[in-house]
Amino acid sequence: MRSKEIIDSRLSINLDLDHTLKANSLFLTNPANRAHLANQLLLYDQVVIPTKDFGIVPILIYWFGLKDFERVLKSGAIYFLHRPSLLGYAGNGVGISGFIIQPSESKSFEWWQEALFGDMAKAIDIQLQYMCPFIGRKQRSKLLVTINECSRPLQYDNDFFMKHIVHESYADITLTPGLLDLVTSLSGNPERIDLTRVPGVEPNQLKILATDNIITPVDVILRVAGINMTLVMGSQFDKSDVFIPQGSETILKGKLARAKVTPTALDNFLCLLDLEDIPDPGAAVYVGELSLAEVLRIRQSRKSTNFRKWLRAADTGNKRDLEKMYVSSLGQKSFYEKLPTKIIRFAITKAADVLLPPSGTILEAADSFFVERWLQGYSPKLFLDQLRKIQGLKPPRARWKS
Repeated sequence: MRSKEIIDSRLSINLDLDHTLKANSLFLTNPANRAHLANQLLLYDQVVIPTKDFGIVPILIYWFGLKDFERVLKSGAIYFLHRPSLLGYAGNGVGISGFIIQPSESKSFEWWQEALFGDMAKAIDIQLQYMCPFIGRKQRSKLLVTINECSRPLQYDNDFFMKHIVHESYADITLTPGLLDLVTSLSGNPERIDLTRVPGVEPNQLKILATDNIITPVDVILRVAGINMTLVMGSQFDKSDVFIPQGSETILKGKLARAKVTPTALDNFLCLLDLEDIPDPGAAVYVGELSLAEVLRIRQSRKSTNFRKWLRAADTGNKRDLEKMYVSSLGQKSFYEKLPTKIIRFAITKAADVLLPPSGTILEAADSFFVERWLQGYSPKLFLDQLRKIQGLKPPRARWKS
């Protein structure tokens, strides 16, 4: 059975080294984020939110209200995955890096820095203390236990990070058609390009992808590194589905092509499933006509529960049934007829045991974390973010020799 969880990168707040209140406040006050969460809660049994400083916790308390937030956690609808470091790009040939900052004797941390660079339990406690002062000490202590029970750290060592995030991202850019051209173009079209020393980063600088826009070569590099990090999180968290930028599916095909998967298997690796003219409850949440509490009531209905179960086993053959079930799961016709419509796009990946012959081997699988996990049975459904696209990609061609 396919996963009932999704690692949702859209709900992961992009933080830089400025005061986190800026990024967290912008995320809180953007109704599109609340609308997105509402839609995801109707599509998945559990939405897993990657976080570094747990600034998302006060935001969710504000969106849901404290009682509904506690109910959401206890029902398992929302879970947190704590990242060990921030993802950045450092100058002087360092390139893609995972980094943390520590206080010094001459400069102590402010509270938001302690949350950003402290351990998981400390970050949660600090956010509740400073951002939710209306919660009393006794209640905060109980809530802290509940949030910790609904959180886990993402764990990997430096060797893993260097191999499966740093070097694999460089390989993706170099060998996926269109990606290196994009980096080269944004770099001013030099004759040769070193992905560890792209223009725009001084030797003593550290760049962080804190925006959805791709403007510089570093933006492309960090976007690809972020995709690989999301795949790692998806595989390590119960082999979850993943929410990634549109175009990521081309990068995955490129990984398989480099591993010398047969052209037939590569062509059949994934298929797109578009659920069309679907009513959009998130739009009602966006304008304030539907609360998250009401979304939770819809979500708890038998029809909504059955729809999510069907969606886990979705394929293009039952597309129309899924569309009808989703409409039905929203409840009364008078409600969903008022909603604008949208298209939900999934890329459904096929498992290795479906595509490869029993005696088939992939010669270069060790170079790709995703290919390794795919061979072990990880075939996530890719929820494609159409607002964040990676432009300029071309379908890869398999390189197979019998």
